Amino acid sequence: MSCDLHASGAINLFFYGELDPAEHASIERHLRDCVECRGALEELSFIRTALASRPVVDAPPEGWAGFMARLDSTLGQVPAPARPARFQRARFHSYVAPLAMAALLVLATLSVWFTAGARRAAPSGGTDVVGVPPPAPGETHAARPGLTAVTEEHFERSKLVVLGLTTKDPRHTAPADWTYERQLASDLLSDTRMYRLAAERRGMDDLAAVMRDLELVLLQASVTSEPDSEALGQIQRLIRKRDLLQKINVVTSRGI
Repeated sequence: MSCDLHASGAINLFFYGELDPAEHASIERHLRDCVECRGALEELSFIRTALASRPVVDAPPEGWAGFMARLDSTLGQVPAPARPARFQRARFHSYVAPLAMAALLVLATLSVWFTAGARRAAPSGGTDVVGVPPPAPGETHAARPGLTAVTEEHFERSKLVVLGLTTKDPRHTAPADWTYERQLASDLLSDTRMYRLAAERRGMDDLAAVMRDLELVLLQASVTSEPDSEALGQIQRLIRKRDLLQKINVVTSRGI
């Protein structure tokens, strides 16, 4: 049975210290008995530890407005691929260039956005900060064909990792048997994080949520120090718990 407190997002606020003392104490008591919430807290700690070495990138003198305009323009130039009846690994190479361009553009903002997330930071005195306006109320997801195109191809590659991991029997799988999945997970992790941040900025909540779950699975697969049967079993349980493959299929089938 799902925990209502976990579903409300209170564990995230607790983790980032956003609650008042009374609420904080209440959740501490709740964590003693709730396995689901303790697991969510452990996942957040795991991600923060893995990302602690990320460099901090300062904003340019003119702020982020100009940069984001160039990012939107670049993403908008990526053509939407025709939906294939069957995915072929050989098609990866035709998309390497546009994916790399988008990834490099977003990389400069990754560390700033991640470290600033969930913290109430005020601009320092004497510095004019150029804000990035939120999406207009009438803006639809159809107005973002570039992001839709690159994330759709990204999901197809990610399915190779998810399917490869879930179809293996941990009892009869040696570390070498899932080297490909671990390497591909490592390759996809940075792009997944950047696409999640881009989707969050555009208000594409469904896409951002799936990217968030995918990011966690890829992270655990890529940083597994002991790729044994127990580690594989833990990753498989995480995939099932998040219903990740079904979420990817739903999001891609409706065109994100």
